[in-house]
Amino acid sequence: MTMKALLVDDEQPARERLRQLLAAHADVEIAGEAEDGLQAAERIADLGPDVVFLDIQMPGASGLDVAASLGQ
Repeated sequence: MTMKALLVDDEQPARERLRQLLAAHADVEIAGEAEDGLQAAERIADLGPDVVFLDIQMPGASGLDVAASLGQ
């Protein structure tokens, strides 16, 4: 079973590093990326990822804001 992942970080190098680390896992598919909390919320709704790698400190909505909104 393949797990769809969403990478969320306001820094491109951090997203690229996560992508590199996850490449070693054949059962993980990178479904998309987001640069901030608002994009993350949209992509989560659109893509329905199984897991979200979510940066905590980002401009606009923080990662904690996004995580809190998932339970609503």
